[in-house]
Amino acid sequence: MTPHLETVYWVVMSSIFSSKSANAIEKEIEQYFEHALVQSREIGSSYERLWTSLYELMKSGGKRFRPNITMLAYEIFGGVKPEAMIPIAAAQELLHFSLLIHDDIIDRDYVRHGVPNIAGRYTSFYQKHLSNEADLIHFSDSAAMLGGDLMLGGAHELISKSQAAPTQKQMAHALLARGLFDVTGGELLDTELSFLPSMPGDALKIALYKTARYSFVTPLLTGAKLAHIKQEQETHLQDYAEAIGIAYQLVDDLLGVFGDEDITGKSVLGDIREGKQTFLIEKSMEGMSTEDKILFNQAFASHHATREAIHQVKELLIASGGKRKTEETIANYQNRALAAASKLNLDEVSEDKLIQLASIVLDRKA
Repeated sequence: MTPHLETVYWVVMSSIFSSKSANAIEKEIEQYFEHALVQSREIGSSYERLWTSLYELMKSGGKRFRPNITMLAYEIFGGVKPEAMIPIAAAQELLHFSLLIHDDIIDRDYVRHGVPNIAGRYTSFYQKHLSNEADLIHFSDSAAMLGGDLMLGGAHELISKSQAAPTQKQMAHALLARGLFDVTGGELLDTELSFLPSMPGDALKIALYKTARYSFVTPLLTGAKLAHIKQEQETHLQDYAEAIGIAYQLVDDLLGVFGDEDITGKSVLGDIREGKQTFLIEKSMEGMSTEDKILFNQAFASHHATREAIHQVKELLIASGGKRKTEETIANYQNRALAAASKLNLDEVSEDKLIQLASIVLDRKA
């Protein structure tokens, strides 16, 4: 995300998120990495290099969206000790960071936020020492995998160090672990769809487990449950979170193909070259003729597909009606989210924040 877009994001989000909490979250993350850097030096310069790479990539972009909606839910549902929640909220960002690192390895991506990701950084460093390309990729991805693992441990470490009550920490650990369980299942299904037979509805199942559960359900329920949300409200909040999360993933799928690389910081070639069976692809294939499918398959799932061939694929995604159907489905899930929010029986200000949140995260360019 470019500095300009970061500014725009915070201007828009300022009516929803607390700037005090946002600053505290950022400080918590910085302190975590700075402490880890000091400890890593005791082990050696190689380990310090990994932590430096992680810290620099963490600072290069990211909206800290998940920790901020954790704090938003805590506030909306009556939490009274926000300072105890900050490390627990920050843990959501480390979980997210871990999954991004692992996802880049799976997707064979070497750029994140418009700069080299962990594997990309190690590719530059290791190429002076490794002449075999297969070894270069293997060891660079290995370093990235270890970095992603560290962030998972860090997420639980932040929860443990918080000043929340022991029962609340236990609840936060359990919710984080469940989020990881769900997203790993969704990620595996998503990966396998590139080469195993698919069934109608698989793409929405992946959107639910790969994105909605850890990006929305986990942080919102963490904040709400630690603020003692009422039992009858919890179901509606989960419905809201799942609906907005599925819609968010469908928007992400569109951006992965039709987004602006300068804004998203990621290539728009990757999803097509990897053969990602997203909802967009599923609906597009339903509307293609036999001839169009032959043309489509010449570039789809081909790592050597040219930009010209991929441009032709994009035109087929539009002509088949797949792009339009995806946009309609996004709108339907957004409406479901708003309906669930209305059932929470919140005060007008709190409900309006959830309405704004649904609108902002789905009307995005990155």
